[in-house]
Amino acid sequence: MAISLGGGGSFSAINEKKEFNSDANLITLEDGRVYLKGGVTETDTTTYPDATKVFAYSGTYFSVAAQEVEPRDITWDGTYLWVLGGDGRDVGKYSASGAYQNVAFSVISQDNAPTGLEWDGTHFWVVGQVTNKVYKYTSAGVYTNTSYALSQGSNPRGIAWDGTYFWVVTNTGDAVYKYNASFVYQNVSFSIASQDTVPTGIEWDGTHFWVVGQQNDTAYRYTAAGVYTGESFYIGSQDGLPNGIVQVGTDLWVTGDVYNYVYKYQKQIGVDSQGGIADGNQNYVRIK
Repeated sequence: MAISLGGGGSFSAINEKKEFNSDANLITLEDGRVYLKGGVTETDTTTYPDATKVFAYSGTYFSVAAQEVEPRDITWDGTYLWVLGGDGRDVGKYSASGAYQNVAFSVISQDNAPTGLEWDGTHFWVVGQVTNKVYKYTSAGVYTNTSYALSQGSNPRGIAWDGTYFWVVTNTGDAVYKYNASFVYQNVSFSIASQDTVPTGIEWDGTHFWVVGQQNDTAYRYTAAGVYTGESFYIGSQDGLPNGIVQVGTDLWVTGDVYNYVYKYQKQIGVDSQGGIADGNQNYVRIK
């Protein structure tokens, strides 16, 4: 007989005696194909390299409320996380697990409404929404008296560094603009308006961009050329006002304005097409 696997699996002739809806997590067909039953939050993608990998909430978060409410953006210096707050306009230092390091520096003297934060390997860069500028700070958080005007768009929110260029996402115009290291516009941009009209954060993961939007409380993935890949994950179940995003290893961390938390998202298999954990026995992911 022919049985169709839920979740888009193909028809395959198998032995009628095979218990498809058993409690086993793995189902092996006679032709050698192996499927993983939905509902399994397997994060070991090395074990299952051919599995569909979708970002989903890991269940891990940490609070920044004791130091700074209304977290705007977040960056990673290779060892520590740094979170930009929108209330006190401070940048706080946290361990990889979210423990505050009792270190912070203020950016309020440069701009009263900072929105974006990035580490380029040597310096911190902070986006100022009021002045429409970016400001440069040392690794110790000392302002270098260097700033650049952002010539494209207005209401800048997030900033990303790809190793050579800066990319700034603006809330007015719903676009991402490319600048060189001296913030000279490179006549390159891409729109994210078809996905979200309230963009707040941007991150470069080495091959793709991730842009966070508050209109749909979702993070969207784009190619290096700014083409939407169709991949996204929902943040609204954790926080209704997501802001910044950063990659640490293979994980993504997102700041939330409502609860003053930072949330961790991981690639998982055994998830549905919307990135949520699947229920029951009707969703299968092919892993071999």
